[in-house]
Amino acid sequence: MKYRLLIVALTILICSATFSQVESLNIAPNVIFIEAAGAGGYGSINYERVLYKKNFIMSTLRFGISTYHIVDYTNNFNPDIIIPFTFNVLYGKSHKIEIGFGEVYSNIVHADLIHFKPKRMSHFSTVFSLGYRYQKNKGGLIFRCAYTPIVEFNKYFRHWGGISFGYSF
Repeated sequence: MKYRLLIVALTILICSATFSQVESLNIAPNVIFIEAAGAGGYGSINYERVLYKKNFIMSTLRFGISTYHIVDYTNNFNPDIIIPFTFNVLYGKSHKIEIGFGEVYSNIVHADLIHFKPKRMSHFSTVFSLGYRYQKNKGGLIFRCAYTPIVEFNKYFRHWGGISFGYSF
């Protein structure tokens, strides 16, 4: 887990230097979107930033947040937290092919069978994506549809997919 956090931190530091290059290319570098299913579970709210753009190739970094249960099994407010973090490469003008990978951090409430109290468990899962995206470089509405298989707990391969709608600016 420490190595994953280190990799994420290094990726952010390395990629932050490329933000100024993106803004000079006259494109909309920010995207906010909601995703049904996908990397964030059954639904998530996401922010994505364009890191690099040259000709028809663009790379992005995405961060999202989601929840599964709002209350635990004792009916107390204790939401599950799911945070997808992915790196994507897109190819195309307005109609793009998207390929990506990343990690999903989950902090889920489970029943502690010894003390009979809610207990939180954290874990990482690896996620991949392969899909289609409609996004104009100048900004506006976006649509994406992707196959997003998840290696749950980094042990179990699960087929999954998602559809997203959002806005780039």
